[in-house]
Amino acid sequence: MADRLFGITDAGRVRENNEDEFITQEVMDNKFMIAGVIDGVGGYAGGEIAAALTKEVILKELTLIEPELISQLMRVFYQANEQIVTHKQGDLELMDMACVATLAVVDRQNNLFHYIHVGDTRLYLFRDHSLIKISHDQSFVGFLEDSGRLTEEAAMQHPKRNQINQALGLASREGMTDVYFETGSSPFLPGDVILICSDGLTDLVDVALITAVLNGSETLAVKAERLIEEANRAGGKDNITVVLAKNDKAPVVYAIPGVETRVKTQHAGSSSLAVPVVKTAQPLSEQNITKPKSPKGLIFLLSALCLLFLGTTIWSFLYHTAEGTKLDQPDTTVLVTPIKPGLNLQEKMIRDTLLKLKGNTLLLSDTVFKQPVRLSQALLIDRDTLILETKGNIVFQSDTTYKGPALILSPKCKYVKIDQLVLENFETGVIAYNNALDLKNIRFNKVNYPVQVRFVFPDQFYVNGRISKRNYAADSLAKK
Repeated sequence: MADRLFGITDAGRVRENNEDEFITQEVMDNKFMIAGVIDGVGGYAGGEIAAALTKEVILKELTLIEPELISQLMRVFYQANEQIVTHKQGDLELMDMACVATLAVVDRQNNLFHYIHVGDTRLYLFRDHSLIKISHDQSFVGFLEDSGRLTEEAAMQHPKRNQINQALGLASREGMTDVYFETGSSPFLPGDVILICSDGLTDLVDVALITAVLNGSETLAVKAERLIEEANRAGGKDNITVVLAKNDKAPVVYAIPGVETRVKTQHAGSSSLAVPVVKTAQPLSEQNITKPKSPKGLIFLLSALCLLFLGTTIWSFLYHTAEGTKLDQPDTTVLVTPIKPGLNLQEKMIRDTLLKLKGNTLLLSDTVFKQPVRLSQALLIDRDTLILETKGNIVFQSDTTYKGPALILSPKCKYVKIDQLVLENFETGVIAYNNALDLKNIRFNKVNYPVQVRFVFPDQFYVNGRISKRNYAADSLAKK
């Protein structure tokens, strides 16, 4: 197998048995890669059995990848859950057995990955030398860390670090809510790496050290082994499992012969920016230079130089804007689409990204949006599925003259998850239709009506049903 998929597990230095399982499998003529980590719940009898049953179900059900992959992944986890519940019936020693799991399926042809997660195993995306945590620990301490109430160091030392809220095998399907599993999709670009690991790694090795290892030039196998070594060096208190998957395609770059070209790329679903410098291999010579022989040739050459100058000007403007540079009076003449009156640069950047987004995940980082994003109009989400996540503290703030909602979900939306965001000074925070909205760690500051849900039914039809059992509630911690 090429250097694009590798997994390794180790019992650690304290435990005699290993309750972890991992999956590294390519299916359908290597068009898809399956990467997963399963961790039998520590301290409970049968953790090994629960992990083995889950792995067996996954490998059996994912030999053929279906078009509706997220639905397929959820069905697989439900089946694994029922297998565990059925297996432990009547055996008192196995009554508490369960496991946590994170599973990703990489679509190599379309440069995408889709994932499902439950518990406190973790999924990271390594892109442009930065490590981004994709999954969220389904535990109280994990919630405190993800919401910024605990630092990574404090969370790693917390005595209740390993007490989870959700796992496979804890309850039958009837006892699960619609959002029991965390799912999502993301672009997976050439050079990207997925890291899936058990808490035996992340409880002992911090993000900075993991990032340093992944930044190396070694193979995936060497990097995975180094991560295991670092966890064991820090004490090896639990089983340690690491799976790495890489998009091994060569990046596509375009260069003008003889000209140093700067290429700006902004990836859908991420705020990560890369600005590689590309130089052509051939030096300039008389053989590869066409000299103008007529006024028409001179006009053509001057036109090309003007286009090149215009292109570099547009690049420079957009690059500095994306990095959060303050612009008092932006020169809108260089933009392909002029900024509408009242629409600021950060607001326009988010709107344009939503319109061009190809995947289902949009990640906003406070390294780009350093100041509150002032909205002069509602942000309309008009797509089947969207997962809007933020890294750091990002605030959407109403413009002084705007009195409407911050976000509107169209009736077309089937599932929209908004994670870690502050909405401030709006009359209404979010307007949603039907049961599409899923909020996690959202804070409303001076918002009169945080959420308004509307239902759409066919005209003149009888309607039966009730409001979803899923509840919204403020957590019990003091507000910040």
